[in-house]
Amino acid sequence: MPRNKYPEQTVEKILDAATILFLQKGYQHTTLQDIIDETHLSKGAVYHHFKSKEEIAFRVGDRLGAKMLPIFANIRDDSSLTGGEKLKKIFSASLEPKRQHEMMTILPYLSTDSYFMDMEQKDLLEKIVPSYVTPIIRQGVQDGSIKTSAPEALGEAIFLLADTWLHPLIRKTTAKEQTMRNQVFQQLTANIGVELLDKEQAALLVQMAEHAQSKE
Repeated sequence: MPRNKYPEQTVEKILDAATILFLQKGYQHTTLQDIIDETHLSKGAVYHHFKSKEEIAFRVGDRLGAKMLPIFANIRDDSSLTGGEKLKKIFSASLEPKRQHEMMTILPYLSTDSYFMDMEQKDLLEKIVPSYVTPIIRQGVQDGSIKTSAPEALGEAIFLLADTWLHPLIRKTTAKEQTMRNQVFQQLTANIGVELLDKEQAALLVQMAEHAQSKE
């Protein structure tokens, strides 16, 4: 069998096809054979790079997350904003409705996988918070828009809390319980001088909780 000269392109083709199918049919109703058919590649070519649908889904999730990094960098580097304004903006970007719709088709099935969740938290604590969130909080402390004596710990606490406990796709809940969580999160962040969760975002999380519950 001739060696593939462009393995990166093959991987991207597989991930593109899987993303389309996950969004159209949902993760649960997409088979590995569906992905193979969509790519028009041989079964051997797909299996050379991925051993299962779950492995493909992990990479799709990683790629969705990676798309946010340039957005986070632009917010962090925007000299016209205070640290508090940047923190609100980066939090809003992470809850952008289109991104949440994409995640809703995949995460409900991956959120129960301990390996996937470990990788998500590792990425958050080792990449997202140190590179994007902590510098913003430090700026906020300097310009007076954020109140804290521990920028690193605050960044970890806020985004780990938001990514796990607050997010209804990760920690399943009812609409009523989600509303209570939203209120607690709003109170906690108000204490640092920045109310991160506005009414529209809170309503989106409640809607997501209702959607996740309807799928059970």
